[in-house]
Amino acid sequence: MSKRFFVKELSAGKSVRLDGPEAHHLMNVLRIEKGQSVTLFDGEGIEAAAEVIDIKNGAVDLKILELSNATTELPFELVLAAAVPKGDRFAWLIEKATELGVRRFVPLITSRSVVNPGEGKLDKMRRTIVEASKQCRRTRLMEISDPLAWSDFVSRELSAASAWVAHPSGPPCDLTSALAPGPIVIAVGPEGGFTDAELELATQAGARLISLGPRVLRIETAALALAAAFTVCR
Repeated sequence: MSKRFFVKELSAGKSVRLDGPEAHHLMNVLRIEKGQSVTLFDGEGIEAAAEVIDIKNGAVDLKILELSNATTELPFELVLAAAVPKGDRFAWLIEKATELGVRRFVPLITSRSVVNPGEGKLDKMRRTIVEASKQCRRTRLMEISDPLAWSDFVSRELSAASAWVAHPSGPPCDLTSALAPGPIVIAVGPEGGFTDAELELATQAGARLISLGPRVLRIETAALALAAAFTVCR
C-alpha cells in the first residue's frame, strides 16, 4: 500500500501537519508510527521525503527532509470531457482517468445529459482524485472543471487544440495524426448520444469525429478507451 500523502504546500526543512482524511489514512489504515518515513506530494509536481515527528489529537506532524521534482505526468496535456454517468460510475471514471494521466476533466451538459453534478458531488470527485493519485504515484492532481454546456465547451476548448469527438459515424480509431505536438481534447457524449446539431457545432469548430467500433459503449467505457488510446499513441 502506498505511503504517499497529499499536502498543499511543501518547503524544505519545514514541518507540516496532516489532519482529516490524510491523517486518518496514515494513523488508522497504514498504522504508521513516529519516526517512520513517508512521501508527501503537493499536487503541483513536487514530492518530499518526510519523517513523522508527532501523532496526537487526530493530527500528524511531519518534518520535510528533501524535496524532488520527479514526475510521472504525460508529456502533453490531455483534456477529457464527458457527459456524467449515473451513480458510482462517475467516481470510477474519475479514478481511472486520474490513473491514465488525464490533465483535466470537464463534465459536459448536453441535450441528452441526465446528470448535472453539483458542487458537493464534484468535491467528492476531487477527493477521489487525491486517493487515486496517491495510489498511482501521480505528482499532479487532475483538475475537474465546473460543468459546461456543450456550446460553451465547443467555443472555449475545441478550437484551441487538437480535438476529437467520439461518435459511431466517425472513421475508425486511427490516431496517427495525433502525433503532432500540443494539447489534445477528447469528448464523449451521453448514452443517448450527441444530437446532430451538437455534432455539427463541434465539426465546425475543427473537431474530428472518431468511432470506437460497432458496439454501443457506456460513457465511462468510451471515455477511458479513448483516453488510453491517446496516452499510448503519444
